[in-house]
Amino acid sequence: MEFLVIVIVWAVVRNVEWPLGLQRDEWLIAWRLRAGEALAALPSTTRVLLICGLPCLLIAALEWLFAPRWAGVPLFALELAVLLYAIGRGDYRARLGAYLAAWQRGDYEAAYQEAVPIFDFDPKARITTPAELHALVRRGVLYLAFERWFAVVFWFYFLGPWAALFYRLLQLTLTQHSSEEDRQMIRRWLIWIEWLPVRLLGLAFAVTGNFTGCFRTWREHLAGFPPVADLLTVYAGQALDSATAHIDSPLFEQRAGAELLELDALIARSAIAWLVMFALLQMLR
Repeated sequence: MEFLVIVIVWAVVRNVEWPLGLQRDEWLIAWRLRAGEALAALPSTTRVLLICGLPCLLIAALEWLFAPRWAGVPLFALELAVLLYAIGRGDYRARLGAYLAAWQRGDYEAAYQEAVPIFDFDPKARITTPAELHALVRRGVLYLAFERWFAVVFWFYFLGPWAALFYRLLQLTLTQHSSEEDRQMIRRWLIWIEWLPVRLLGLAFAVTGNFTGCFRTWREHLAGFPPVADLLTVYAGQALDSATAHIDSPLFEQRAGAELLELDALIARSAIAWLVMFALLQMLR
């Protein structure tokens, strides 16, 4: 059933205008404020774990309740609704198109303004050249695609809807006016939560891109805990090989725009590779 839900949500992601009505986060803000006040005396780790974990516990309880009943229809509806909620927010591909339009006409200030809402740039970061802007956007595209889809469906398939929801709630808590202490703690948790899915995505990059170079890099980075966005940038650079835009090239601006389109195509191919993997695993169950 999980595979069918993933396929349906993938079709929705590719073909339906965003945002979806299910992706409303007002409840989470209200819940975090009320629960935060009630749990203020608890250590930060316990407080965040309860705030993000209790809704997931409710989903797990509903999953257990619905599993044997009514031919699995309520369970299917529950899993579909949770996965639609848990995937990333906004139509980042449309914003990427607007960014590329500004980039290609040489309006780098407009390109930066289009990139800020989707790639969460540090407002204090100094970006003085188009090359610096491109490097940040390339890194942002890769991590955004990973956290929007790949990490979510990985945990959904292997642990269930509660795990996909827990991952999304952590990401939302990280970005919605949390304290610096809470953000640092969530980032440490995400290092462990994202370790395995990012390496499976790197393997998909190798299969759908330049296999030899990417697979060699994948093996070299199999251990350790480098930042996920940096690791994805290394994987993608090897997977695309000669497609990487070179700063010293006289056609850098043109090549950089083409590189982002190729990254988007690599991500789409890798998503299909994951669907094939899930289908094979489903056949072996």
